[in-house]
Amino acid sequence: MSKQKQFSFGEVSPVKKQNSGKFKEVIAKLSRGLMLPIAMLPVAGLALGIGATIHSQTASVIGQTIGNVLMQTGNIIFAILPLLFAVAVAITFTKDSGTAALSSVVGYFVFLLLQTALIINPHGNDPNYHFLWYNFTPEKFQAIFTQSFGFNTLSTSVFSGILVGAVVAFLYNRFKNIQLHYAIAFFSGVRFIPIITFATMIIFSMIFAITWPLVGQGLFYLGEGLQYGGQYGGINSLVYGILNRALVPFGMHHVVNTMLWFTNIGGQFDTGFEMFKANGTDLHITAYQLAGDMAASKITGDINMQIYFTRLIGAHTIQGVSNTITIQDIMYSSKQQGVQIAPGQYTNFAYIFGLLGLSGSALGMLFAAPKGEGRKQAAAIVIPGAIVSSLTGVSEAIEFTFLFLAPWLFWGFHAALAGIGGMITTTLIYYAPNIAPHVTFSFAQGALDFVIYGVIPDIRGGGTHCWVLLLMSIMYFPIYFGVFYWAIKKWNFPTPGRGGTKLFTKADWIKEKENKVTATATNKAVALREKSKEVIVAYGGVDNILNIDACITKLRIQVKDKKIVNERRLKELGALGVTHPSAQSVYAVFGNEADLIKNQIKDIIAQGEYKTNTHLDNKNIKN
Repeated sequence: MSKQKQFSFGEVSPVKKQNSGKFKEVIAKLSRGLMLPIAMLPVAGLALGIGATIHSQTASVIGQTIGNVLMQTGNIIFAILPLLFAVAVAITFTKDSGTAALSSVVGYFVFLLLQTALIINPHGNDPNYHFLWYNFTPEKFQAIFTQSFGFNTLSTSVFSGILVGAVVAFLYNRFKNIQLHYAIAFFSGVRFIPIITFATMIIFSMIFAITWPLVGQGLFYLGEGLQYGGQYGGINSLVYGILNRALVPFGMHHVVNTMLWFTNIGGQFDTGFEMFKANGTDLHITAYQLAGDMAASKITGDINMQIYFTRLIGAHTIQGVSNTITIQDIMYSSKQQGVQIAPGQYTNFAYIFGLLGLSGSALGMLFAAPKGEGRKQAAAIVIPGAIVSSLTGVSEAIEFTFLFLAPWLFWGFHAALAGIGGMITTTLIYYAPNIAPHVTFSFAQGALDFVIYGVIPDIRGGGTHCWVLLLMSIMYFPIYFGVFYWAIKKWNFPTPGRGGTKLFTKADWIKEKENKVTATATNKAVALREKSKEVIVAYGGVDNILNIDACITKLRIQVKDKKIVNERRLKELGALGVTHPSAQSVYAVFGNEADLIKNQIKDIIAQGEYKTNTHLDNKNIKN
């Protein structure tokens, strides 16, 4: 009877260690691949933020043109980010396969356009949008759907891109060596991958079409419920702040954002309200008269209200109105009409972590990286991301750096602090209005918008109290730094500069060796594997092979020494002919098997399965 090894308390079984090792390997590989699109975000965010500021703050044609050029140049990266993630994931898990990259592009567009085809726009007397069996009001449709490459599709953001890339990688690794019937053998091997991707993505997209609207509608109704929670300790902003960050990878944060920022769920203000109180004096003047509008209107949504208020607060030219109209005056006048508004309750929170909080996380990742090369690698990624977050408010550049490497830091810590920041500022709005912050934005919550919608209105006496947000952001900086540094060191997270995470080049990827994977295979596949090993031998062994490629019918191999290539053996293995197009090239015509043999040879060499020292007896025997 064999003895079974006993494990004492604290030991981990080999199986668990093996599974844990594989999981860590997958995560490390994923992080390296995602660094490619992530590395583009800092520059794109900088161009987008500066361009938006120039465009919105200048009236000259030249200035607006320059701003628009910068905006569109930066915006394109964010617009195609899900597609970039799909390509990055696909090539990462397929040994840098161009076929997988191309298939991921095909797959992602099939995924999107099937959803577009299912949308029935309003027509006749029906104002609603129809999608499968779902009916959406224009407000719901705007919240759940988005524009992707000019098409209306479900708002799924980078989450769908990563999933599409993962599915394509699985299909590639599963079917790259498939051997089809002779009549359709042309589509064998990697040429089958775009075909199976096309079919699979139809099913994949339908699954999203059926399930994703349910998630979106649930969030929509949640947003309606949030409007009642502000006066109860800022519970609405706590929930919203957590959701806003937690849903970013899935693209569903736009659902809640749209409702709270631009609809009456986020607040409503009637510009016909009178009796603004300034310096203790009731002024019998309406908001639309103060703003110079022709008629009264209703402003809905937190952002829309606050941007409108910037026209009212501070200096004015209307006779009898001082230059001290504040947001607090507007809130008082609104409340006198029986309407409670709380401008800033859904926009303040992001300034707290955007200005300096995430910079603390960047510094934590930087100091957690080992000195020397590791810290240089970390600095190249986290410092630009931190600058972009602070300056423009585009936080994804730094957030995505740790989202996939240390997810609990993102969802468990970062999202929670975002919600807590919102809860504090909203509580101040309701219970300490004399110091409560009210800072909106037009692009993102960074230093540029902070100055435009916080500092400048405050200097004019508008009562935005932006200093509160800056003070809270300064307090968040050491909290983020301490938690990130401690967590990364304690659990050895593979953040930039650690665990091989860096900006990888193509050469780096080619050198990467994957662990040998054993899997069941059909007799036909096993035979092809063994045949490919013999082809390596016939070409003079691994040491004689310089490059491996194939076209539709020919195996194209470059070798060091053509004299030791055994042409007779190649023909015995099925080659219909052998040609020598150059001094180092030996092409063997294997017909439709050529591409399959190429893939097998690459796998065999990568996994070390080739035979050694068997080419010594090869001779250049020509028929």
